[in-house]
Amino acid sequence: MRTVRHAFTLIELLVAIAIIAILIALLLPAVQAAREAARATQCRNNTKQIVLALHNYHDRMNVFPSGWTAEQPRNHHGWGWGAMILPELEQSALFNALSMAEPITSNNNKPVLMTQVSTYLCPSDPFSQTATVRVQEPEFFPGLGDSAFFFHPPPPKLFEVAKSNYAAVFGSNSIVADPAGGNGIFCRNSAVRLRDITDGTSTTAIIGERRPTQRQGKGFDGSLVVDIDIVDLTLWIGAIPWSTDADLRTTGTGFVPPNSTDRSFPGFNSAHPGRLFFALADGSVRSISPTVDMTVYEALMTRSGGESIGEF
Repeated sequence: MRTVRHAFTLIELLVAIAIIAILIALLLPAVQAAREAARATQCRNNTKQIVLALHNYHDRMNVFPSGWTAEQPRNHHGWGWGAMILPELEQSALFNALSMAEPITSNNNKPVLMTQVSTYLCPSDPFSQTATVRVQEPEFFPGLGDSAFFFHPPPPKLFEVAKSNYAAVFGSNSIVADPAGGNGIFCRNSAVRLRDITDGTSTTAIIGERRPTQRQGKGFDGSLVVDIDIVDLTLWIGAIPWSTDADLRTTGTGFVPPNSTDRSFPGFNSAHPGRLFFALADGSVRSISPTVDMTVYEALMTRSGGESIGEF
């Protein structure tokens, strides 16, 4: 007796393919959401590790590190808080490789500038982990005073530097207006202690997320380089002398709303949908909505403003 074999018809096959496609379409968002949740957890852990390192530094030095250092009167920028707490992040070898008695851009420090520190990198940041900094150093002329200098036509120097996704809290005021006058915990040559945080450590932010906005442009050799003239690009090493907006690279301000698209100010922003991670001075980490009330947000940024903050 002859056996009849039944095969799928074209319509049945198309229906089966359509069902599989629908199932995949339903599954992909769930997979992406799970991956983002894992990345957000890692970012939160990074923030926690940084604030613990800052507290360990305070225990050792009895003061928090400066936001960044600068020698006066020539205003030579220098090392940032991210470089100073490297031993507390189990990065003693990297810390010992830094020649802190020399400028950041010295020949001895150039190889270290591009060293990436995993704790300073948010896994949700899609951009490159290094950037090219353009530095235009002035030439000082003896006898003309410290403020007398001239820029020369030769191309500025280029430095490849590792970035960071975490900025220390400058305060609620403008960094540009007064780099040494932050009303938060970190600013130029700051030396804030826990006892100076009179608003309370549980209602004072110390570290926040910053997602860079990067554009690619042509380098002097024709290669693609990251444009450093974007103020929300953060560097863990510190303030690169004579680079554009050097004072804005290590700290952030609550002067503008979180996740602001206005590049005129170095605010805080996040790659995580609907939230930004901030570490508070008591060592805890909080997730803050980008739509947080600005009165509350600015109060979180100050160390001794006397504001009263409820739930946030």
